[in-house]
Amino acid sequence: MSDEPPKPNELEVSVFGPGVGECVVLHMGAGNWVVIDSCLGRDHETPVAMEYLSSMGIDARDAVKLIVVTHWHDDHIRGVARLLRECTSAKFACSAALRCTKFLELVAADKQIKLVEHTSGVSEFWAIFAELERRQAGRSQAGPDIWANEGSLLYRSYVPCSVSIQALSPSAQSVTDGLGGIADMVPEAKVMIGRFNSVTPNGTSVAIQVDTPGLHILLGADLERGGDDQHGWRAVVASETRPKHKSGLFKVAHHGSPNADLPEVWSEMMTKEPIAVLTPYAAGRKPRPAKEDVDRIKQVASSAYCSQYPPVRSPHRRSSTVERTMKEVARTRKAIRRVPGHVQARAPLEGPAEAFSVDLRDGAVRL
Repeated sequence: MSDEPPKPNELEVSVFGPGVGECVVLHMGAGNWVVIDSCLGRDHETPVAMEYLSSMGIDARDAVKLIVVTHWHDDHIRGVARLLRECTSAKFACSAALRCTKFLELVAADKQIKLVEHTSGVSEFWAIFAELERRQAGRSQAGPDIWANEGSLLYRSYVPCSVSIQALSPSAQSVTDGLGGIADMVPEAKVMIGRFNSVTPNGTSVAIQVDTPGLHILLGADLERGGDDQHGWRAVVASETRPKHKSGLFKVAHHGSPNADLPEVWSEMMTKEPIAVLTPYAAGRKPRPAKEDVDRIKQVASSAYCSQYPPVRSPHRRSSTVERTMKEVARTRKAIRRVPGHVQARAPLEGPAEAFSVDLRDGAVRL
C-alpha cells in the first residue's frame, strides 16, 4: 500500500474497521477529501481519518470538504466531533431523520445524564452540536449544513472533472418512522439511564452513491432491506430520483448481515462483477460477516475484501482464579485493541472500474 497521496485525477475509497467501528475516506480528486462516519485509530483517541491523512502529509483542515454521519449508532460516530473541530473547511451532513425537536431534547438531556460503559452516539452528537454552535458564533441556531435524505446532493465538484455524492436514503416514510422512534426515547425528568438504545431497524441510515465520469461507487452504511417499497433498500431500488448508473464497487451494508442484503441491489444497481468491501461487527450475538455471509457475497462479487476477518469478539470474562493471579503478577493492565484494518481502492476518475487497484493493511484480507 502506498503512503503517497492519490494523484489529482484519482478516486480513492479507503474503508477502515477494527471489529467494532467503521469509517470511509474518499478522495474526490484535486486533493479534496470526504469522510463518512468515524472510528478511532491506533491510539484509540484520534479519528482514524485524521490519522490516515496525516500519515500522507495531508492537512485535514483544508483538505476535508465534507463529513457525513450516516446514522447515530455508536460504532459509526466515535470521534466525529473532534474530526469536525479539526477539519475547519468541512461541511457537516447527517440523516434528516434527526431533524426534530425530540432529537435535540435527547441530545440536551445527555448533558445531565450519566452514561455508562462508553460514550454513546447521543453524547457524541452533543459534542458535534457544540462545535457547530461555536462555528455559528451565535449568528443562527446550530445544526448540520445538510440534512440528508433520498435525492439530497451532498457534494459536487468540477475540478479536475465533474464528481458528485448523492444520498439514496432515508426515504420520506423512513424519516417519518425514525422521528417517532426518537420521540419514544426522550427520558423523563430526573430519571437516570445508561446507554441510549438504538432506534431500529437501520432504515434511517444514509446510503450514498459516488459518481465520477468513469466510476460509480455504492456505500451502503447500515441500511436494511425494508419491508416494502417505502423503506430501506426496497425504497432505494424503487426510487425515481436515484442515479441509474451501475456501481463497480460496493461498501456492503450492515457488515454483510442478511437483513441488509436485497438481491435487487446487486442485479439493478451493481455491475455484473463488482468489488465488495466489508467491515466487521464483532460485538453482537453473532459476529458479522459470518461464513455464510461471505459465501453469499462472493457469489455475486468478482472479489470481496474485509477490513478485519474473522470478526473477533471482545475478551470474555475470566474466572476469579485467573483474575486474582493476574492482579498478583501485573501492577497495571490495559486491554489490547485491534487497530482498524484498512482496505484501500484507487482508480482514475475516468475509470473504468476494472482499473481499481486494491491494497490491504493492518489485518484487512481478501475473502
